[in-house]
Amino acid sequence: MAQKRQTETKNYLKKALIRLLSEKDFETITISDLTKTAGINRGTFYLHYRDKYDMINQMKEEMLTQLFNILQKEDLDEDPKPVIKEVLDYLVGDFDFVSVIAKTSYVNFSQIIKDFVFQLIISHPNNPHWKKIIAKHYDIPEDYALEVYLASSESLITYWINQGAGKSTADMADIIVKALFLDEPI
Repeated sequence: MAQKRQTETKNYLKKALIRLLSEKDFETITISDLTKTAGINRGTFYLHYRDKYDMINQMKEEMLTQLFNILQKEDLDEDPKPVIKEVLDYLVGDFDFVSVIAKTSYVNFSQIIKDFVFQLIISHPNNPHWKKIIAKHYDIPEDYALEVYLASSESLITYWINQGAGKSTADMADIIVKALFLDEPI
């Protein structure tokens, strides 16, 4: 019962944060704003979080954990498209949160996406071909090519989110696979 109440409280706070971030910048949101919008008292807030930064960091970490759980259970050997689609499905499933934190400078969503793509495509043990892909398409030093590659993937995902995820996750996964040359034989 206590676990259920704790989860409900965190959900109320998450919904409050989403609502407030759609109205104002994270830096101007106060604990009073959060608790009033969530319909809880300040003491309850402090039972769960040290401050608003702790709260958003925990929410961000929960999202990353879910994303990396997708990576752990999927096999990237053959076709990365199903994994990318599942990641996009997850983002759509929590779109209200994802769309507001993507615009929150404190969270640095762009870097989160780049780090995740790095894990997904480049450092995943089942995908040793990224160097060949980069060498084939970019005639620049490898570290710069890697940055272009990661920035391209981040830009596509962020653009899709900022456009309200108008394209289906299947279509978007296809776009990402093609843009990152993941559909080409090595």
